[in-house]
Amino acid sequence: MNREQQLTEAFVSLADTLSEDVDPPTLLHRLVDHCVRLSPMDAAGVMLANTRGRLRPVVATDDRAAVTELFQAQIDEGPCVDAYETGHPVHVVDFAAYEERWPSFVPVARAAGYASAHALPLQVRGQRIGALNLLSHVPTSLSPSETTLLRGLANVASAAVVTWNRDLVRPTDIATRAHAALSAKALLDTATGMIAATEDITPREAARWLQAYAAQHHRRPTDVAEELVRRRMEVATVMNPEI
Repeated sequence: MNREQQLTEAFVSLADTLSEDVDPPTLLHRLVDHCVRLSPMDAAGVMLANTRGRLRPVVATDDRAAVTELFQAQIDEGPCVDAYETGHPVHVVDFAAYEERWPSFVPVARAAGYASAHALPLQVRGQRIGALNLLSHVPTSLSPSETTLLRGLANVASAAVVTWNRDLVRPTDIATRAHAALSAKALLDTATGMIAATEDITPREAARWLQAYAAQHHRRPTDVAEELVRRRMEVATVMNPEI
């Protein structure tokens, strides 16, 4: 399997929330396994926040990584803790430079055989839910492209975890959701037709205007389309980016 195929398989497997044998721990196990396989790091673990905002270990690729996760949770110190609390990635190329910052954690991480760590916050719609920790036996940096890939994997897994439902989706539910998608498409087609007719432009151009307006105002395109169709919004509003 080449790298392109590995990337495709990784994202598809992390987005799978409908299979009967999938649950949040399974999705997070897939996340850490993919992160190690697709990056120069040697181990990985995930910690999630409980209702009190305290991180708790959930999965790890091996026992030594699990120990470092558990210790971070117990002493409330380390890269995962910082990534979760700040909402920003924490890149530690060499623990030697972080002995004063994490005086309790660094010796434990080193004793477990690790010299480097990179932690990424897990977030869904801006709300932090935990952190992904990546560990290496030797000082290791991540390239911008590697960091982007890992953040992408983490984001997909985070969304899958919070949308997972214990109740299996019934065939009638699948049919209903498919019909909803068709209804949304019909709504968008009607709205873009209105824009095209009013402004004397092509439907493709009208669709671009609608999408641009929705993105600028952080709204769903279907919601904007519904307002147009129900005459709660004027076409001129969509065509004027300042409104």
